[in-house]
Amino acid sequence: MGPIHKRKHAEVAGGSARVGGPHDARKFKKPRTYPRKGNSNPATENAAKVDSTSVLKNRIRDLKRLLSHIDNDADSKMPANIRIDRERELETCEHELAEKLIQQRETNFRNKIISKYHHIRFFERQRATRNIKRLQKQLAALDDESEKTRLQQMLQNAEVDLNYTIYYPLLKSYVSLFPKPKKDGSPSTEDASTVKEETSGPGTGPKGNIEMWKAVEKAMEDGTLEALRNSREGVTIPTKKDPKREKAEKQKQKQNQGKAQTSAPAPANGVNSEDEDSDGGFFE
Repeated sequence: MGPIHKRKHAEVAGGSARVGGPHDARKFKKPRTYPRKGNSNPATENAAKVDSTSVLKNRIRDLKRLLSHIDNDADSKMPANIRIDRERELETCEHELAEKLIQQRETNFRNKIISKYHHIRFFERQRATRNIKRLQKQLAALDDESEKTRLQQMLQNAEVDLNYTIYYPLLKSYVSLFPKPKKDGSPSTEDASTVKEETSGPGTGPKGNIEMWKAVEKAMEDGTLEALRNSREGVTIPTKKDPKREKAEKQKQKQNQGKAQTSAPAPANGVNSEDEDSDGGFFE
């Protein structure tokens, strides 16, 4: 009988598992994580824009301080070429800052207008879609050619109504296609129903902003609906007022009002006493 060799503890505990097998912890690696593209966060984008404007403002302030210090201090000297570079840099920063502020103001104005008229455009789009489906069903069930021609025209007008709600310029105040009838001075119920059907019924022709409705109809023929939606013709974006200037103007108005009140002559006491004495003089 040959010599008996004792097995090692690692071989007994590991059993039939081989070192370096699929369950070996030394070979396990965590999967790499890569940044996702296209999923940008709007909050971080806005913060980046604010940071860029603040960086430009700080740079402009530093350059102005530097140039004013050189002009006012006789001991400070700067080579002519470096001064020209600094002045050009200052002009460039001011130009970039002005463009960024204009762009930021336009974006804020656009978001404000879109959120203001979002609900009315949504509800009117739903209504125009229902009108189109209703007219399509009526047209499919008709056999009379003359009636079909009339319904086809109404269907075309209803499609213009739908595109009106979608492609009305985003930067303009939206004019409703189906406004609610006014309570004061409204006609009788029969007349009101007829007026409502004639002016805001499905496929009744131009309504809302008549010029814009016709512009939408023309854009449908030309294929320029997207350009009309993003159009800026006739749009005036309000400029942002300086709060310091507004405060100074209000203080000036208050001072002028105070001066006007103090300069106004007070009523004489003698006139009042004479009036009081003459109240019952006739009956004395």
